[in-house]
Amino acid sequence: MEYTHKPVEELSFTDDFMFGTVMKNKMICKGVIERLLHIKVGKIEYPSLQKTIAPFYESKGIRLDVYVSDPERIFDIEIQTSIPPSLPKRTRYYQSLMDVDNLLRGQSYAELKESYVIFICTQDPFGKGLPVYEFRNICTADDMLFLDDKSVKVFYNVGAYGKEDEPELSALLEYLCERRATSGFTQHIDELVEKAKRNEKFRSRYMSLNIWKDDLLREGSQLGEKIGFERGIRKGRRDGIAAGSYQKARETAKILSDMQMSLEVITKATGLSEAEIQKL
Repeated sequence: MEYTHKPVEELSFTDDFMFGTVMKNKMICKGVIERLLHIKVGKIEYPSLQKTIAPFYESKGIRLDVYVSDPERIFDIEIQTSIPPSLPKRTRYYQSLMDVDNLLRGQSYAELKESYVIFICTQDPFGKGLPVYEFRNICTADDMLFLDDKSVKVFYNVGAYGKEDEPELSALLEYLCERRATSGFTQHIDELVEKAKRNEKFRSRYMSLNIWKDDLLREGSQLGEKIGFERGIRKGRRDGIAAGSYQKARETAKILSDMQMSLEVITKATGLSEAEIQKL
């Protein structure tokens, strides 16, 4: 089995590895968040740029693309080049584990930071043609009443950049969609992307990651083939035993029938149905 990966020269900002690398630049990271959310961000920290959260042994862990915080808020930014199943529930789970991650450090509920889960999608996640879909918890009887639980989920449809009125956000979405830098900020991102492609350390890490992924896939494939082979042997053995038992039952039924035994007796003795016995 052969595995193929995008060559380094073809990587763009929307590729996971490149996205994580460029977002290590705090100025770029702040700029992306500020343009996406129309807010000012304070001094950001990286609890872990690509963070894995698995708070309990039996819980389903998550790996966040970019996980950063400022003094008042935490942000998870995900690049999504396809729409995964149950995307809304996925954001719910991400947000819940981010909160648990905070509480595990000894914080009380009151100290939970405002939390943003951001999905940048190269396909329209809801099919409504909007550039931005933002969700907050509000009262269904009074849409002016917010629950104010400080949790926000935002989805970006980069293909609808032309419908976004705010110029800086529109330019960022256009760059994410078309790889066309039309603002000073996106030109800076593009320069960092091109610089990374020429960086030997970046290229080596990218190749090493792909080799590691290939090894995992190959090991998984080989394990799957082994399990399938063993299951096939077991099934074949079971089928063979079943076929042999059935043939033996037919032979017994034929002998009992020749001895003029009743259908009821033959059925009880062999387990065959009356119809099967009558066909002998």
